[in-house]
Amino acid sequence: MGPIKNANGVFEEGKKTIEHKEGQVILYDLWATWCPPCQRPMAHNQEMLESKKDKWGDKVRIVGLSIDNAVPTVKVHVEKNKWTAIEHYHVRNGECTASETYGSGGVPHVWLVDTKGKIVFMGHPSTRKLEQDIDDLLEGKTITGEGTGASASADKEEKTEGT
Repeated sequence: MGPIKNANGVFEEGKKTIEHKEGQVILYDLWATWCPPCQRPMAHNQEMLESKKDKWGDKVRIVGLSIDNAVPTVKVHVEKNKWTAIEHYHVRNGECTASETYGSGGVPHVWLVDTKGKIVFMGHPSTRKLEQDIDDLLEGKTITGEGTGASASADKEEKTEGT
């Protein structure tokens, strides 16, 4: 998958480019502060990063991509809920196309990128055991089931070529 460009940093000002590094697993979570079904998955992301900190280290990144209208709204919500182990970005800013390129039209929506940079799952976070999927990917295993494999990445990777 190609980089996500022009995302606003929530805790660092300015436009950012989010890129995969070989050997890392990244879980991207498209969400919003006003979305009740988005809150539990984001809390679970924080819990995973805290409980697996020693095992995962810098090999796993969880990236929250907010579609809220303004960065300050996201910052206040994240700080209030103590979801600070997650990397947070604001993507609904008129320049970043992550929600259009990778989104499903609704939130919450996640996509999981393996150690080689390939999208291996796309869908609702409650349909997977994401912690186990991440562990499996770090061990070089292939994850299977609905939303995985070629169907997860084929059309999304075509859209991002050359971006």
